[in-house]
Amino acid sequence: MQYRYDQSALNGDYGRGGFGLALTLLPLILIDVHPIVFWCLAAAALLFAAFLARTYQRQQSIVAVDDDAIAIEAPFANRRIAWSDVSVLNLRYFSTRRDRKGGWMHLTLKGEDGTAMKIESNLIGFDGVVDRAADAAFARRLPLTDATMENLVSLGVTIPSDLGPDRHDDRDGDRDDD
Repeated sequence: MQYRYDQSALNGDYGRGGFGLALTLLPLILIDVHPIVFWCLAAAALLFAAFLARTYQRQQSIVAVDDDAIAIEAPFANRRIAWSDVSVLNLRYFSTRRDRKGGWMHLTLKGEDGTAMKIESNLIGFDGVVDRAADAAFARRLPLTDATMENLVSLGVTIPSDLGPDRHDDRDGDRDDD
């Protein structure tokens, strides 16, 4: 299967990035600003330009999933990880509201050779990709953080009954359980 990012979500990112770039570049072009202000605006403009470049890269990306591997074909970022080589699966949730009703997820996969890929939840078919990645992680008996396990369950992934609390990786940078 091949998956692409949702164009409507990317359009929003293009709008935000373009607006930010305009807000930082226009003062540099139209008015004479103090050197400190110039460098602050120039740095912000570079960040917005990088965000736009990353958005373009996601727009051009194809995530391919088959029985053997997952691959991302993108400008300057082709990667492939065989399911049998997955060494890390991390699924994080980033909330945009206090009630945790808005936000996005971020899937990180790493292979034994150090290859890493990150996939955001605005990928059409993200749930299926996560389900397949979780199957690979469960088959390899990878330790998963509590947050990853909770996020997998929230997406409807069935956790194997033999994967008990002793198989979790308690290192979780998302919260403090003290």
